[in-house]
Amino acid sequence: MHDDETLEKYFQAGKILAKALEKGKEKIKPGVKLIDITEFIEDEMIRTKGYSLAFPLNIGINEITAHYACPIGDTTTVPNVGLVKLDVGVQIDGFTTDMAISVQVGTDKFQPLIDAAEAGLETAINTIEAGVKIGAVGIAVEKTIRSFGVQPISNLSGHQMKQYQLHAGISVPSIGIKDPSNAYRFKSGDIFALEPFATPSSAAGYVINGEDEYIHSLIKRKVKNMPAQVMRLINRIWGKQRQLPFSFRWYDQIPKPTLNRLVSQNVIHGYSVLIEASANPVAQAEKTVVVLEDGCEVITKL
Repeated sequence: MHDDETLEKYFQAGKILAKALEKGKEKIKPGVKLIDITEFIEDEMIRTKGYSLAFPLNIGINEITAHYACPIGDTTTVPNVGLVKLDVGVQIDGFTTDMAISVQVGTDKFQPLIDAAEAGLETAINTIEAGVKIGAVGIAVEKTIRSFGVQPISNLSGHQMKQYQLHAGISVPSIGIKDPSNAYRFKSGDIFALEPFATPSSAAGYVINGEDEYIHSLIKRKVKNMPAQVMRLINRIWGKQRQLPFSFRWYDQIPKPTLNRLVSQNVIHGYSVLIEASANPVAQAEKTVVVLEDGCEVITKL
């Protein structure tokens, strides 16, 4: 269980996050640069003292499902027709909230995917309470999403969160699978990010790694035989994020060879952009909840 002060931090962070995404989705228009959307939303979340980004804003267009964050000098723009996903997090003292929305541009053909993802999320929220097995949530979410004539992404899941841990070891699938971890029973006070993804029934229904990595996290802080400049960077990252994900864009004054060295020596871990395997569009819906004895309460809300 969390004390009242900790829960208040979660709810404060969740409100800031929900407000930022509500404003940010209005920026999604054809031709707008993704970096402009990114900077607007990220700035909205950190303008209040004490709030920090839990990870960079992910902007996924169509089949790009997760882990695309604008690199330095990004010139990518919103397409004339497409399905755009915004996924980002806010933290206070490491107590992290995570939320995502989907917005279609120039068409209404993606509405069934958006509706399915949002309905799957609501099913998860309505199913969870202390004592419920995680496996039961996956079964219920899959049934809901398939009722829209589409399918869930099979290898992406919601996740438990703890202080300075975005993924704390327990996952919430969006499909019914036989896995020992699905025997975990929710406990009162658990914090989870629930995030179903939906894609057409004709799609492969799973994601694969792309070639690029735009999001990273610090693996270890103590490193031997590193130049003073590199150690200063490591300490800056640790002071701001601990082991939460970050973007090199936040440290753009650092020479690229220095950053590459940290990755190659496994000081920093990179997260590959995730792409739907058959290049079909994907919708996402995500909220953070706290588990209660008789249900769960959404943290990321206005």
